[in-house]
Amino acid sequence: MVKELPHDDVAEKTLLGTCLIDAKEAANIISAIDEEDFYAENMKNRLIYRAMRKLYESGVSIDVTTVFSQLQNTKDDERVGGLDYLVGLCDNVVSLSRSDYYVEILHQKKILRQLLTEIAKIEKDYETKKIEDVNEFIGEVERRINKITENRKVGDFSTMGTLARMVGEQIRSAHGREDSISGYPTGFQYLDSKLNGLGKGELVILAARPAVGKSALALNMAYNVAAETQKPVALFSLEMADDMILKRLFASRTHIDFKSIQNGYLTTEQRQKIREAENDFVNVPLYIDSFSGNSIDDIELKARKLKENKDGLALVVVDYIGLINDPKNIYKDNEQAKIAYFSRRLKVLAGELKCPVLCLAQLNRQTEESHDKRPTMANLRSSGAIEADADKVLFIYRPGYYLDQGIEIKKKENKSFGQGTTPAQPNDQKTDVVEIIIAKNRNGDVGTVELFFMKEYGKFFTPSNADYEKLTQAKEMTSLPTSDMETDN
Repeated sequence: MVKELPHDDVAEKTLLGTCLIDAKEAANIISAIDEEDFYAENMKNRLIYRAMRKLYESGVSIDVTTVFSQLQNTKDDERVGGLDYLVGLCDNVVSLSRSDYYVEILHQKKILRQLLTEIAKIEKDYETKKIEDVNEFIGEVERRINKITENRKVGDFSTMGTLARMVGEQIRSAHGREDSISGYPTGFQYLDSKLNGLGKGELVILAARPAVGKSALALNMAYNVAAETQKPVALFSLEMADDMILKRLFASRTHIDFKSIQNGYLTTEQRQKIREAENDFVNVPLYIDSFSGNSIDDIELKARKLKENKDGLALVVVDYIGLINDPKNIYKDNEQAKIAYFSRRLKVLAGELKCPVLCLAQLNRQTEESHDKRPTMANLRSSGAIEADADKVLFIYRPGYYLDQGIEIKKKENKSFGQGTTPAQPNDQKTDVVEIIIAKNRNGDVGTVELFFMKEYGKFFTPSNADYEKLTQAKEMTSLPTSDMETDN
């Protein structure tokens, strides 16, 4: 004998009876449930709901007479037990005020039925199909299960009054605060002001040519978000080992030359700084995965697991999209299709995890052909659908990268700052001015923000107010090309 799947016959009858007694409640109930909420093995209740739904959509009032007439039209009157069964449904109604309770029961029973049915299908797939990649199989299982469980709550409208109080409080608390943002802070004041932080569910693309500093900036952002919010940040590094990532963080936080950290030639004072930074790192919830073979399924699986274990995520960083593994070589001959597929999956993941996903990407070589090497959206379009999927697209432009190689570029004032630019800068280091070009910002402004970058430390920081004013004046003197910047959705 096959075991019955979860259902509640009393709840089904009570809701149907309520609909027959009270037309107003009938509208609320019918709009809150669907045919799948009724157990398939008991077709009587399903057929009656189907008749009620038809009447509701036709604008006909629901009562015993109209429902029975509709059942006769579809020749289902005898299948449900005739008029006697309909009249009997009304006897199940004790109170008209508990319909929400019974709606929730039906909905939860349906979810449980779907879940058990899907588990049975998964078990059959395991027994009958060859599993070539365990992680891919597990990822597919998770997606199938999540598709069911994500709907386990009955949705409802939010009243204007409730929303007004919630949003009004947000507006009042932000009043007069120049640094107030709704998303997670990157740690860079002027950039956060433009971006409004990194928003939940957003796919943010950070793109640049190789060796310009995108990994360093992403690492700075990941650390800043984790340290500032004290919420978990997941960093997937597909080209750098975890010990190298930590050494870069030590250099950035202590202002000790990365080469000195690499070879271990440190002074007593520097060793003390390393020890202090080490103590600070212990309290920062930054989680690093440096497995170079991570597929998109692996990234999704690990991010979901971390969110469950840590009760939420503030940010996911992927460095970088072009290195995500394609284990079956499905896209071996079509790089654009591969990037487009990964981009879409990351956008969906951001929505599912309800946190921003910061994904790095490389710009095409056409950037090098322009007179000033400054990237535009056109340099990203060859990378498939990234531009369409992304909520925000940021480019890094560092003139110093080209000048160090003896490559002539169009001159611009204040291309780099020397000694004593800010208190944070050591006297013996050059600081490059780096432009963060906001080429797309779905819910905000596009434009350019300048940051200071000390390559020896992999350290980005915000210029002082005085320095930023100088940079702004210089930018006004040499306006940036905007023809390829995104200005709409």
